[in-house]
Amino acid sequence: MPFKLSFCRSVLKSVLLLQYHNIFIFLCIALKYSTAVPVIFLSALKYHVLPESWTNFYRPLWLLSSVLNSLYSFYWDVARDWDFSFARMFKFNKSHLYSHLLHGRTWVYFWVIGSNLILRCTWTYKLSAHLRNNYLTVFAIAALEIFRRFQWIFFRVENEWNKIYSRPNMQLSMNDPSDDEVKLLSSSAGYNV
Repeated sequence: MPFKLSFCRSVLKSVLLLQYHNIFIFLCIALKYSTAVPVIFLSALKYHVLPESWTNFYRPLWLLSSVLNSLYSFYWDVARDWDFSFARMFKFNKSHLYSHLLHGRTWVYFWVIGSNLILRCTWTYKLSAHLRNNYLTVFAIAALEIFRRFQWIFFRVENEWNKIYSRPNMQLSMNDPSDDEVKLLSSSAGYNV
């Protein structure tokens, strides 16, 4: 009986920790998207306040919120979506760290990290109010954002690929089912779904 209680307690702790971890991740993602709200709000406010007030008070706030939005989004892309920790970014020359890179050349990763930072900043710049009638610039920045997202998806897929294929004891072939799978399949023999 004490064994069952301690086992139930440890399972409950694990479930609660997992839920708190997921809630934390969701809150961090919400924070990522909510950092764009002050940028958009202050951009819209530009034409509704006096120019002197904009220059002295609101523009510095807009710049600060723009920098925060760009840097947090950049951090999220690199550290969370691509799983390039900043400690590992400068250790690509180590063979055990280099082995997980699918694209094979380290300059590709440095290019993507640098271009992602620049393109994140240009996207935030696009949100500024003075560009609302400059259609060519807005179009060019939107095209650059499409390019950034095109780059992003390759490295996001690479990260998921590395997560899937780095799991130990993962069965990749459907030709040789494990004993557990055979038991499961044989126990449901009389049921049609």
